[in-house]
Amino acid sequence: MNKGKCIHYNGISNEVCHAGVFYKSAFGADDGIFLRLPCFLYDERPAHGRGTYIKPGEAVVRKEIDRRGQTMIPCDKFLEPTDEQVEQDRIETEAHMQKTVAAIRIAGAWRIKPKPTHDRREVVECPICKGRLHLSQSAYNGHVHGKCETQDCVSWME
Repeated sequence: MNKGKCIHYNGISNEVCHAGVFYKSAFGADDGIFLRLPCFLYDERPAHGRGTYIKPGEAVVRKEIDRRGQTMIPCDKFLEPTDEQVEQDRIETEAHMQKTVAAIRIAGAWRIKPKPTHDRREVVECPICKGRLHLSQSAYNGHVHGKCETQDCVSWME
């Protein structure tokens, strides 16, 4: 979560944002949808400098035109996070990353190198919650996936 980015935005791989706005129906279904999303107040997106070109502090209440002449469509659900929300998100993200790194260390010790000839699976003790951590390793590429049975614990996919 960052200043200038809507708190409801969850990525265009999802059909709907956290506020219930259907991206494709609200902002167009063609390939240029990412250029028209009003989820960013100013150009902070890493994708080749695309953005809505609105200055910090400027209201998102009117249509903006991007460099390609496409219309930015405003969203009445846009809500910028407070400084407190940004800091809380940073703390939660760091805590989650520390848990994930601890679990991946266990998976690294469990992994077979070179990759196994057959897919393998095992349930081990989760280093975070002491619950059941399901591990699997692919014979195709050797990647290890993990998911703890405890809700909101750890999961990852290589």
